Amino acid sequence: MESVASSSTPRRPLHHRPRPDVAQSFSDRIIRAVRHRLRLLHRSGPLFSVLGATGNVYTVTISATVSCSCPDRATPCKHILFVYIRVLGLPLDDPCLWRRSLRPCQFRRILGLPTAGDTLAGAALRERFHQLSSAQSRGGASGGDGGARRPEVAAEVGAACPVCLEEMAGEGAKVVACGACKNVIHEECFLAWKRSCRRRSATCVLCRARWRSGGDDLDKYLNLSAYVNEDDMMEDGGCS
Repeated sequence: MESVASSSTPRRPLHHRPRPDVAQSFSDRIIRAVRHRLRLLHRSGPLFSVLGATGNVYTVTISATVSCSCPDRATPCKHILFVYIRVLGLPLDDPCLWRRSLRPCQFRRILGLPTAGDTLAGAALRERFHQLSSAQSRGGASGGDGGARRPEVAAEVGAACPVCLEEMAGEGAKVVACGACKNVIHEECFLAWKRSCRRRSATCVLCRARWRSGGDDLDKYLNLSAYVNEDDMMEDGGCS
């Protein structure tokens, strides 16, 4: 009887079972997707504009190939899982959560789900997002300055560098500013800090956000951290 019961019970092939380390990583990303301060800024067809925890705006695309514009190479990242679980309400046992690609019937089903109102950013922040993203698009299309030129960075008189604690203002002083929190630091001190970081990318010494300053990094992500407050992070039940 025992052998009959075991042979009649279908077993999942071993190669379909995630390795323990992969399963743990996926579980950690689900926790971050649920607990981190993420908000939906806009939804348009398969595109979801998501406000990240550091104020960066990422685009999640739900189609045959699921993707996110964030630098995390893991798929699904926490922003995709945020859209799946919190915005669209997929259950944690839905097999689509694991998949890197979706069949047409699967992504049509997912895109047919309504948006959870409590995941929306506040109306003021969503309006600011639309204003800035439109300005950014016009600047890129025009080929002119349009925000693409690196802005001049200057320190206020009496301001001290957060690394060396020396005053930063003065003729010839070279300083850089964090793209997230806008705080200024000596360029030389930042380079020393960057060399000391054991991560792939340096972080701001003050706000700990991924460092964005000048060149491609300046314009890679729209950042709304300067406009975020508690009211903006509260949902009002509207739609975007």
